[in-house]
Amino acid sequence: MTSENKFGLLRRMLRALGLSQQSADDVVNFIVDLLVGESKSPAGVTQSPEFPYQLRDNFLSPAELSFFEVLRNAVGNRAALCTKVSLGDIFFVKKDDPSRFRIYTNKIDRKHVDFLLCDSATMRPILGIELDDKSHQRPDRQERDAFVDQVFKAAGLPLLHIPVKRQYAVQELAEQLAPFLTAMPRPTPQAAKLDNDLQVVIPTKIAMPTKGVAPTKESPICPKCGGTMLLRTAKSGANAGGHFWGCSNYPTCRSMLPYSG
Repeated sequence: MTSENKFGLLRRMLRALGLSQQSADDVVNFIVDLLVGESKSPAGVTQSPEFPYQLRDNFLSPAELSFFEVLRNAVGNRAALCTKVSLGDIFFVKKDDPSRFRIYTNKIDRKHVDFLLCDSATMRPILGIELDDKSHQRPDRQERDAFVDQVFKAAGLPLLHIPVKRQYAVQELAEQLAPFLTAMPRPTPQAAKLDNDLQVVIPTKIAMPTKGVAPTKESPICPKCGGTMLLRTAKSGANAGGHFWGCSNYPTCRSMLPYSG
């Protein structure tokens, strides 16, 4: 039995156990990765690592490329336009539960969104766009789409589904995007200057003098990602010399809390 037939049988068995098509594919891909990683050369034979990679000629499908041109004209200079962005590059999972972290990270690891609009100044994601062709009518794709919709919803990032068409009207698309581009969240001045203002990172137990007082308060937990908050000191600005709690997962998570010593 060929490897392809074996994996096809494995996929059917996984589906019979109740796994979705996407989950079955993820399991098979994981097993393939393990098998490739464990393949060994004959004893005493030194082999160069294999890199069997070629450049794709179809990074964007004809339908995606056609829509991309219209989308670029509709957006103009109001946002940065990215294509085929991995969900793992957009979202992250709270680390308060290691087992849940790995499970839910794997759920988004092999998925992407077709187009992503970002704030041109900060590259903060504004809107995800899925271009839905006929493949999205399949039950497995609908299941995948429902999951991705929930991921975007949970993280508070809008996701717009646009059906594939032969032609798109730039003005019509611009009107669809307008509510998202005119309501772009802007970072607070404190968050925007965070890179320049941070100078000290203190472990969980702190003993740093501030105005003559050495606090010994235990670090709080980040309300956004579940990481440990670290005491930081502003170097400049109106709060220069002042302290605040900043998430240890910065810059992935920019959550901040006031510090009262």
